[in-house]
Amino acid sequence: MDALRLLAERPIINTFIVALISFLAYFFTQLYKARMLFIERKRMGLPCAPNHNFFFGHLLYLKKRIDALPKNAHYQYMFADIAHEHFQSEGLFYVDLWPASGMMIIVTSALVAAQVAQTNAKICYDRAFMLTRFFKPIAGGPNLFDMAEKEWRPWRNIFNKGFSTEQVTNLVPHVLRETEVYKERLRDLARKKEMFYLDLVTLRFTMDVIGQTILNASLGAQTGYNVLADSMLSQIRWHQPNAEANPVGHLDVVRRLVEWWNGRQMDRYIGAELDKRFSEYKTDHRRQKSVIDLVLQAYIAQSGNQKPESLDAAFRAFAIRQIRLFVFTGHDSTSSTICYAFHLLSQNPDALDRIRSEHDEILGKDISKASDLLEKNPQLLNDLPYTTAVIKEVLRLFPPAASSRQGKPGASLHDDHGTVCPTDGVIMIWTIHVELHRSPKYWKRPDEFVPERWLVGPTDELFPVKDAWRAFEYGPRNCIAQGIVMTELKIILACIVREFDFKHAYDEWDRVHPSNGNKIHRGDRAYQMEEAAAHPVEHYPCRVSVREI
Repeated sequence: MDALRLLAERPIINTFIVALISFLAYFFTQLYKARMLFIERKRMGLPCAPNHNFFFGHLLYLKKRIDALPKNAHYQYMFADIAHEHFQSEGLFYVDLWPASGMMIIVTSALVAAQVAQTNAKICYDRAFMLTRFFKPIAGGPNLFDMAEKEWRPWRNIFNKGFSTEQVTNLVPHVLRETEVYKERLRDLARKKEMFYLDLVTLRFTMDVIGQTILNASLGAQTGYNVLADSMLSQIRWHQPNAEANPVGHLDVVRRLVEWWNGRQMDRYIGAELDKRFSEYKTDHRRQKSVIDLVLQAYIAQSGNQKPESLDAAFRAFAIRQIRLFVFTGHDSTSSTICYAFHLLSQNPDALDRIRSEHDEILGKDISKASDLLEKNPQLLNDLPYTTAVIKEVLRLFPPAASSRQGKPGASLHDDHGTVCPTDGVIMIWTIHVELHRSPKYWKRPDEFVPERWLVGPTDELFPVKDAWRAFEYGPRNCIAQGIVMTELKIILACIVREFDFKHAYDEWDRVHPSNGNKIHRGDRAYQMEEAAAHPVEHYPCRVSVREI
């Protein structure tokens, strides 16, 4: 009774308790509605994941599936494996995440994926709303990736200019200079003959490259500490796995504190850079069209004839979020792709010989001159068809990300049998690229590294099926930076693969870190783990040597 009387005398506490109860009641009411919709769809005979539990939805089944995967394997594999085993003919299925979250649709069909991202106008423009949880620590708030269509569309048009063909060509010398630093780091590691983590070294390289794209300046991340680079790398390491659908992870106080500190550090760095560039831009409008310059151009254009003396606080916060987003998306997945390119080429000597021969033919046999040659004539990158084929095949086997959209009332998808599958009540429509890209329904020799499939004609059985390769996605919300990414990857391969030999050191790593359980997934020890984007597990322990020619 004394405790109740004390509460009655504390209106702030009462208000908090009432608000908490109201929130929980609303949260579980919405989840319950979604759950009843799932049960209704299951009764209708629509494709639904097996082993549904009345009290725990599919959570117990999913735990069993993820426990069967190798240690640290990306959670997308469990959905891919369910699709592979049960829903190849349908190409999609519903899954119920009650009571942790709501209902999802998992997509592994090229036909359905095209509806989701390209042809269904009710769905293709809006990302899943729950992605805001995923991107909040990374970008700090609403951003170009998770904005709703109305806010997203004008900014996408502005940022398109920063990723134009002209801008890609202008960036080639910067990428080449950062590549020379990367090569020297690899030479040093080769001299030391020690095991290292290729993904961690490469992340710092791609961070410097994206610094050129976003800020028109090198961050120096490969050679030392940089506040922006190191804070973002820390943020990614601390990122909550499956943050979109797992509300429990937000209770980790230490993670929240680290994320707050990293976010504050990034905001200070970018904010100071914005203020500096704004002062310069007021007197010099001829700057290159890096992302930061485009943000400032748009701001000044909105001001009309009355030129602002300083950046509006709300706009400054918005600009910081967009720059944080591009720093993340521009370096993280690219590093993963570079690592898998070296890995797959090292495992396939015929492909390695062929790509080296192409580089000898187009760039000359003196590998020391390749960088200068490409700087003088960037168009030579367009004369490397096998190199392009290698990159596409790497992205097919190890796509660094998936794609998601929001379910909508009145919007439906048709599975590969033509069955109508409503999307109302669906918190996320998730296209799983790791399964779609390896489905025997679309690909001959699906688990093999076959770059030649990208060079054959439509009558060849290897020829890719339309819409089955979606590494950069299609439709209005496709990857804005795909041109820069492909150019960057071609430069890396052209400058690296003839000088170095890479060999994974997983056997060595496993001896030092013994553990039980399966260590292979779909035939490869270098399976993907979740660390914001999908990365090679354990960051790819390896050794590098300078090639003897």
